[in-house]
Amino acid sequence: MGRQPSLNKELRQKYLEYKTVRNWFNGVATTSEYTKKFYLADIIEYCTWAGKTPDQLIQERKAQLRSRDQDAKMTAENLLRQYANSGLKSANRMWRIIGSIKSFYKNNFFEITPAAVRAPKRPKVKDYRIPTTDDVRKMLEGSSLRDRAILLTLYQTGLRESSLIQLKLKHIKELFEGKPPVHIGLRNQELKGIYAGLEAHTFLGRDAADAIKRYLDWRKDVKHETPTDESFIFTRLDAVGQPVNEMAIIWVVKEACKRAGIQAFSPHDFRRATQTALESSGISGNWVRKIMGHALSGEENPYSQPKIEQLREAYARAEPKLSVTAAAPQVDRLQTVKKRMMTICEETSTSLEDLVAELQKYEPDLAMVRMNSSGKPVAFKFASERDLRDYEQHFNSLDELEEKQIEAYERALSAYERQQLKESLKEELMKELGLEKRKKTMTNGNGHYESKIVKEMELTKYLDSGWEFVANLNHEKFLVRRFLC
Repeated sequence: MGRQPSLNKELRQKYLEYKTVRNWFNGVATTSEYTKKFYLADIIEYCTWAGKTPDQLIQERKAQLRSRDQDAKMTAENLLRQYANSGLKSANRMWRIIGSIKSFYKNNFFEITPAAVRAPKRPKVKDYRIPTTDDVRKMLEGSSLRDRAILLTLYQTGLRESSLIQLKLKHIKELFEGKPPVHIGLRNQELKGIYAGLEAHTFLGRDAADAIKRYLDWRKDVKHETPTDESFIFTRLDAVGQPVNEMAIIWVVKEACKRAGIQAFSPHDFRRATQTALESSGISGNWVRKIMGHALSGEENPYSQPKIEQLREAYARAEPKLSVTAAAPQVDRLQTVKKRMMTICEETSTSLEDLVAELQKYEPDLAMVRMNSSGKPVAFKFASERDLRDYEQHFNSLDELEEKQIEAYERALSAYERQQLKESLKEELMKELGLEKRKKTMTNGNGHYESKIVKEMELTKYLDSGWEFVANLNHEKFLVRRFLC
């Protein structure tokens, strides 16, 4: 939003005592005190120009709307339009003030006609900047233990400043369990209010985890704190245990840039850096959105629900791009593939042979390695080896896979897990509808009926012939049924 407005304390307090201002703040969705300070600056700016108090604006608006004269009814709109065209402020500042005043009227239940007042057009081109690892290294020089932890956490988690200030020790329990990268799970109440219903599953890289440990140790040794699960991670330097606010995070970033002698960044620029690193590491778009706390894209939403361990492995691939102190260890992709396959075999009671045969449906040329009689690694395809059924398979037989073969396994496993998720969701839906899978005739309490899963091109034909629509299973198939006489 820009820098914090400088307002006289007595003037701010005076405006906060107006009933209409209190109504406004009670009605707006934001809980950010930082945003409310800008709202307050905007209403003071406008009221000073108009020569009226906030309460007078609403009282006059109420009287104007009772008038039969259309011009009188539009007095508030004309006044705001006159201010919008005054040229007293920059286009960006005027755009924000007009929006604030419209919000003020709306939350006092005397809304301004939206189309009647338009703010000046703002410049469309904005230079979005992303800090590099070199920029962050420079910013860390001379930073206190706390500020160093804040900068690295912003850079390696991609959290908004509004979420960062709410982090507590309960969110980073894995930090004390030696389980890098450290998982941080946030629910909608810990994200911005407008993102209700969402959640974020991001991670602390090794740099940020180490910085937080050092900072927490300092608080124990110097501040003599006794932390609990509910203790805030980032606290004020002048008040033991009290959390910092959004302005403090912005100030930390600003001062670090000034000290480093580089162009100023915002906390949100760090968020862009995190997302860029994730995307450039080949992580799927929906998984990136899950880590960043964004809404999942429509069609993929039901079928893109990765487990925490999958997200952890994905983040680990991107961590080297976000490491600013030392190169993070490279992920052993082969061991990750073996671990995923072992988990599937254990959970489904499937042999390695059968699992690889299943994976070949997605990657027909999938290869494996076994030892021949002389102990030399030999690559072969399951489909073409007749003597395979007599050979005792071990997961270690994957150890000699080449890079391209590992990539093939990764693709096959992702496709397999996605298909399993679809089947699981389909079964849950069938259960919720009281239908038994693989049965064509069932009883629903009112009589027998027949159900079918049909393709999109067949749906109209079935509906026209008396079948009824039950559910959309995915973007291509539908569940229909009809009652039997």
